[in-house]
Amino acid sequence: MSLYTYRKAPIKVLPTSQKKEELQIRPVPQVKQDPQPRGITLWDLLSGAVHDFNDLLIKSKFAGFIVPALLIIFGISVLYNQFWPEVEQRLKLWAGYYDTTSVALVAGDYIEKVQYLSNPGAEYFKKLNIEASQSHILKEDPISIKYRGTFSLSISSLGLNNLPVIANVDSGNDTSYREILNTALGHFKGTGLPISPIDNNIVIYGHSSSGDYYERSKDVAGAFSRLNKIKVGDLIDIEMEGKKYTYRVAKSKIVGPNDISIITGTPNKPTLTLFTCFPNGNSAQRFVVIANPVN
Repeated sequence: MSLYTYRKAPIKVLPTSQKKEELQIRPVPQVKQDPQPRGITLWDLLSGAVHDFNDLLIKSKFAGFIVPALLIIFGISVLYNQFWPEVEQRLKLWAGYYDTTSVALVAGDYIEKVQYLSNPGAEYFKKLNIEASQSHILKEDPISIKYRGTFSLSISSLGLNNLPVIANVDSGNDTSYREILNTALGHFKGTGLPISPIDNNIVIYGHSSSGDYYERSKDVAGAFSRLNKIKVGDLIDIEMEGKKYTYRVAKSKIVGPNDISIITGTPNKPTLTLFTCFPNGNSAQRFVVIANPVN
């Protein structure tokens, strides 16, 4: 005798009405549509582009590598343009690159301006002028001292063309000194000018600027930032009173800030001296260029 018995469950037959009810298809709810389709906006395009870009970075190993690499390279280039010029100058100074005589130099090469420009100050120029006068090296030159006007200076090898120069700047006056050097180069008051027959030193000076300020702005106030790239033999042109005067670079050097030879030059010899603060944007020393007239 078996321990378990099995009995088949009876089959239930649904009434016809209930079958129809269960088999009846329920209506699909209708989605309400706008009477007029909305156009694609700029925001839609930008959002889609960002989504696609993110998707590309996630799915593509190449894109995930190249994009960060490009951003790093861009950052390095910004830092390079800002800080390398000053590092380069100090390395060249250490190597004696700037002190030259008859041998040409070896080839190679968004903020208020006050943060970039060198500024030794009016008191410095006042003291320098007094010491130069006491040396009695410069001759009396009534033609040069009486001249009031603007002339131009060009150094084509450095890409400096028609830079305005204000004659006889009273560098010891803080107000005039600052105003003039913000828009032009300065001619040191009491030194010579090419329109005079007196054999005195002609002195022209200007600010230098740190980083790549001048390269970005082309501000005349920082134009002498390029001066330390000059080579012996380069030509310097001065245009004054409708006449052109040309000088050839004979020497460049680094001197201390109180070296009065910047102003006096060589006794009884007509020379042109250009100088600016060195390193660029720093008034610790002076970069000096000495040129002789081309007959």
